[in-house]
Amino acid sequence: MSSETNLLDSEEQILEAAKALLQDDASEPPDAAAFADLTRQYGRLLRHLRHLIRIGDRMQEELNNLNDRLQLSEAKYRSLFENVSEGIFIAQLDGRFLDVNPALAQIIGHKTPSEFLRTHQDDWLWPFVDEDEQERLFGVLAAHGQVAHLQLRMRRWNGESIWVEVNARASLNPKHGIATVEGVLSDITERKRILEELRHLATVDGLTGLFNRRHFLELCERELQRARRYRLDVALLMLDADLFKTINDTYGHDVGDEVLQVIARLCQHQMRDADIVGRLGGEEFAILLPQTGLPDALGVAERLRKVIAQTTLPLFDGRMLRFTVSIGVGAGAAQTITLQELLKIADRALYAAKGRGRNQVISYQDLTLPDVAQTGG
Repeated sequence: MSSETNLLDSEEQILEAAKALLQDDASEPPDAAAFADLTRQYGRLLRHLRHLIRIGDRMQEELNNLNDRLQLSEAKYRSLFENVSEGIFIAQLDGRFLDVNPALAQIIGHKTPSEFLRTHQDDWLWPFVDEDEQERLFGVLAAHGQVAHLQLRMRRWNGESIWVEVNARASLNPKHGIATVEGVLSDITERKRILEELRHLATVDGLTGLFNRRHFLELCERELQRARRYRLDVALLMLDADLFKTINDTYGHDVGDEVLQVIARLCQHQMRDADIVGRLGGEEFAILLPQTGLPDALGVAERLRKVIAQTTLPLFDGRMLRFTVSIGVGAGAAQTITLQELLKIADRALYAAKGRGRNQVISYQDLTLPDVAQTGG
């Protein structure tokens, strides 16, 4: 700015000098030296002005280029904003939406962003299944300035419940001049479904719907640790379908599978919510009874045996198939017995029940020397 002022001052001084030179007595010829000096000053001024003009032209060209780049960048951003498959939103810290892209509008069940914004322009509540989730989301943003991989349940416009994952940060938005939240919202409903299916396959027996052997043992170990902490009793029932090979050989494996499914269903119906029911393999099942001593466990086992023995399975030819189970019962104080020991004594009792004629309940305390010898020790 100072160089421009100096040039303007020089121009004023040159004009004043020229004016004074012209106003001198016309009878006297102009002073050649003064005129030459004036010409030199004007030439120098002209060169400075031309230099400034060139600088101005270059600056204007750079501004034009910058503007073109900004417009291109904005066009690219807008294209990304409008065409990306993830939902993008800009909202105030109180939750009110300022802008959303088409993907987010469609995730929530609206046709266009404008329709979404019209619907929610006076609604500060996001369509969460649990309204407390909004306080959770914006509470984290207010405290930490961002959230990452936060999974929440939302409700679409038609009432359908979906799972979403939110990644967002709070910042001062220059366009809106206020603190805003900019984020990405992804519909992860399908991903959650697949993960749940995988978890189900990893923990549940495909035929009966009971816990598989591995997960059953994990849950039992966890329950025994809790029982030890509180010095509680625990009991375990070991069940085996009687003459199951004969059923398979006589009626086919499809009927055998149905028998196992019926036994599994009856076990689930007869047990408490706290009891753990699993299929160990083949026709063998096990049930862990928390906070249960031996007398109560024997009562539970006998009721279950009777229910199964009274159940019939209709066959394809109209006949009714009856089947039974043998049950071995083990029990003890959790702080003095391990899961492996509990399984072992219940298994020995089970095979004693088999050896004594099947369709009965035997406790580990009822084992005799012949029973022990029959079970291999």
